[in-house]
Amino acid sequence: MRVSDLEEYRPPKLLGKKAPLNCLVLPDQHQAAWKATQRYNMSFGEYVGALIDRAEGRPNKLDGMQQKAFPIEER
Repeated sequence: MRVSDLEEYRPPKLLGKKAPLNCLVLPDQHQAAWKATQRYNMSFGEYVGALIDRAEGRPNKLDGMQQKAFPIEER
């Protein structure tokens, strides 16, 4: 499918400053996401948002946490 074949994006009604996102995932994906939310101490929404930001090449909470935990030394 080409981008030109897609409908024009219409943002949904916001709830405060956020847009609702409803989707279905496989049970093992749900469990993995739940474990990640516990490990990173974030909500499902924050976790999904971080994954979207990462996929788009933007700064995100997941990579930011890893960088703080494991600083890279420059020589």
